[in-house]
Amino acid sequence: MRNVLRRVAYGVLGTGMIVTMTAGATMAASAAVAAPHRTVTKSATVKWITVKEGAAGNRVRAIQYLLNDHGYTVPVTGSFLSQTKAQVKAFQKKEKLKDDGVVSDKTWDALVVKDLAKGSTRKYAVEAVQSYLNRAYGYTSLKADGKYGDGTEAAVKGFQTKYKLKVKSGKVDLHTWKALVFYAK
Repeated sequence: MRNVLRRVAYGVLGTGMIVTMTAGATMAASAAVAAPHRTVTKSATVKWITVKEGAAGNRVRAIQYLLNDHGYTVPVTGSFLSQTKAQVKAFQKKEKLKDDGVVSDKTWDALVVKDLAKGSTRKYAVEAVQSYLNRAYGYTSLKADGKYGDGTEAAVKGFQTKYKLKVKSGKVDLHTWKALVFYAK
């Protein structure tokens, strides 16, 4: 994670130097002010990211784990292909949601397992959190084993602190899920 942040910082600095050299210091200063930051503040509202067929990565992997947690059978590949879409549609139909196979706000709300905590027996939901923390946020010592123990609790607390969430309990509530999904690459 540090290496990624270091590369981003060098990219921003390099871009800033080019802007300064070509357009003057005032333009560089205004560009720096306009640069977005990735911190969840107390007043910020983090939204769900819409995920659909053709997508790939950590969000898809989490959807697949969560579908498995709800009793559907989906291989956890990180690729949103036709089998994942079919299972999302089946889940949406069961939950009386628009069954379009697109995971957006209402589907995410129904899909995530709220209030996961130490000792939780929701194996696949816990694996979704562990996989996110490991793959997207640099908690590489955390393995996706489905056991919500001390290591998972500590990683969740670290994530909640780093992204300035109101709750830093080590429990995965709705706000923590949204932050995990929103900030993941």
